[in-house]
Amino acid sequence: MDTFRKANSIPFENNLPFKRILFATFLFFWSPGFCQQLIVSPYLQPGNAPSLSREEKTLIWQTDSVSGVYEVEYKKGAFMASEKPWQAKIAFVKLQLNKKTTFLYRAQLTKLQFDEVYSYRLNLNGKTVAEGSFQSRSKKPITRFAVFGDCGQKTPEQAQIAYQVSQQKPQFVLVTGDNVYQNGLQGEYITNFFPYYMAPEPSPTTGASLINNLPFYMVIGNHDIHGANLTKFPAGLAYFYYNDLPLNAPIPESTIEATGDADLVKLFKKNTSPRFPRIANYSFDYGNVHITCLDANYYVNPLDPALIEWLTSDLHNSKADWKIVSYHQPGFNSSKAHYDDQIMRLLSHVLEELGVDLVLSGHVHSYQRTVPLKFSPKKNKEGTQYIISKEGRVDGSFTLDQQYDGVTKTKPNGIIYVVSGAGGAPLFDKELNGNPELWKHNLPENWVPFTVKMISDRHSFTLIETNSKKLILKQMDVNGQVLDEITVTR
Repeated sequence: MDTFRKANSIPFENNLPFKRILFATFLFFWSPGFCQQLIVSPYLQPGNAPSLSREEKTLIWQTDSVSGVYEVEYKKGAFMASEKPWQAKIAFVKLQLNKKTTFLYRAQLTKLQFDEVYSYRLNLNGKTVAEGSFQSRSKKPITRFAVFGDCGQKTPEQAQIAYQVSQQKPQFVLVTGDNVYQNGLQGEYITNFFPYYMAPEPSPTTGASLINNLPFYMVIGNHDIHGANLTKFPAGLAYFYYNDLPLNAPIPESTIEATGDADLVKLFKKNTSPRFPRIANYSFDYGNVHITCLDANYYVNPLDPALIEWLTSDLHNSKADWKIVSYHQPGFNSSKAHYDDQIMRLLSHVLEELGVDLVLSGHVHSYQRTVPLKFSPKKNKEGTQYIISKEGRVDGSFTLDQQYDGVTKTKPNGIIYVVSGAGGAPLFDKELNGNPELWKHNLPENWVPFTVKMISDRHSFTLIETNSKKLILKQMDVNGQVLDEITVTR
């Protein structure tokens, strides 16, 4: 049985074992007289298919400066000698970053059916150099997905999290931002991200083969935009190179800008079109879950009229059993680290009115969960605008559902806010773990005891399972131990 089947339990009967593929690929790219090299092996992205009316995927890979004649074949089920596979449409851009030339390829796998297993293979000059398989999105009222953030820092814990995620066999992964450290650069993805989620043999020391076979939906975080000055960081804003996500959100008035040398900015925009800056905000459906991903960085106005109009339509029109919103900087956080990053609190009442069940964030390198809560931001005396302090704090009034316990009382009155930012980067505020007395902040307009669980002394990830009107959330550590578990019913 090959590695893909071990990692994902997907039928893949007629393909070569992964070790043989890897060895053949190595020999092919390093044989004498042929210097082309796969810098990033093929991996799966969701593509521009937000709703369940159409399914597609995007396959992305990157090579060195020698271009090649590639072919991507794909089909339902396993490859059979007697059947002709489909051909994907391939496009590429030539990147010249930090005085190095590479080619970034995209293949569109279109007209996919839901709830099916597909195989793909990448051929170069008629020879197969990589292959994999994946499960298309489901229309069934059942999902199983993993959530983590603040991950790409090349740590042992990052590999351990990747391995444990693979053992849970999720349908997709949601990354809550800060995908790579420190500056969101192309090279940081190559060294700090892809190796951990493309490891050929699943292991706590190396990671696992995840992104080859599972779509990663990534949220943009503050470290992902540190390289926005392209004069200083020519390979910056690589989030827009390496992601291929739904293009269904408007571009708000205040959004990420690429700055620096005009020629570099122009070339960057050309090579990332139409993704930059569109994929900073997007939404998608999977099974009976609707997830809306938002940019929450310093330049954002959460109440931007165009964004609110889209958000209202997006969530109001969703027929999904569960509505989830994800953004990087949490509005409700009881740590010392990043406590003042509260701008997204301004969106709370809007999300409440639109029936949001969960908000998933990162930024704070720990796990935190609130009781179900409602929050009304404070306005000025005239009632014309919300008040934001110079530190970024947003005061207001809280309503906490203290009856909900996730075990005997499972119908929450309010939104449950979760911080899942312990995906690999060094942890914050370990001394706060299990000590609610240290969670206290300013009372009562800025902080009340809304945090019911905080785990800050170990790395962990979130596993969410839905089955019709029931949702189970588990927090699991690097050893696969369940640290927290709640049930939510509607």
